[in-house]
Amino acid sequence: MKLAWRAFSLCKGGNLEEENEDAVFPQLVNGSSMTVDNFCCAMADGATQSSFSRLWASLLVNESCQSQENSLNLQQTIFLARSKWKNALPDQNLPWPVAIKIKQGSFATLLWFKIWQKNGFSTNGSDSDAQGWTACSVGDTCMFQIAKGKFINSFPLTKADQFNNSPDLVSTNPVYGGSRLVCSKVSGQWNRGDHFLIASDALAQWIINGMERSDLTWPIISMNLTSLMRFQTWIKALRRQSAIKNDDTSLICLTVDG
Repeated sequence: MKLAWRAFSLCKGGNLEEENEDAVFPQLVNGSSMTVDNFCCAMADGATQSSFSRLWASLLVNESCQSQENSLNLQQTIFLARSKWKNALPDQNLPWPVAIKIKQGSFATLLWFKIWQKNGFSTNGSDSDAQGWTACSVGDTCMFQIAKGKFINSFPLTKADQFNNSPDLVSTNPVYGGSRLVCSKVSGQWNRGDHFLIASDALAQWIINGMERSDLTWPIISMNLTSLMRFQTWIKALRRQSAIKNDDTSLICLTVDG
């Protein structure tokens, strides 16, 4: 299975890039091509109202992609990320408001995605055991599948009005969620030439709006994925038009080349 990787991000307008609270795993060179039997990636969107959410988002995406299984063990991922959380915090004495926020917890969404092909050949989507993909999600970071230029899957949200200011979040604080935290799951099949997008909420909502209006085509997006500068120029233009909200905006594009 040959895959092509692209990933882009732009911080919220008015912020510095180091304040961008989105996280992506793995960190690969854009345009990277790889031949693999399976591949895992993830995106997390740290909640602005909590402290060190960028760090928490990074821990979540890293830990979620360590397993070789074709499913996400969310509780294990959270446990491993939390075990590294305190040691990853700055050592210096922190201002008491920050210390209180840390105690309250950091929060982030999580979208985990895995694609695989067994036996080293394509079955054109006829055997889900031989080749397929699966995704798990907490929150409003979304995944889209594009086949033959058409958007055929949107997960976990499918309507623009499902986005709000209180999505489900994974927290460093065990008080929140725990075993009650719901991880939505979906799986499917792929064919050569399919594209998979993972987008943080601002861009995901824009994509779903376009799907609902039936005026969104793959070329509209792909033409803006030729470089980081092109992506960021595009997002800034959408913000000026008030087409998307001013928020950290990230996108993964994974293409099945063969």
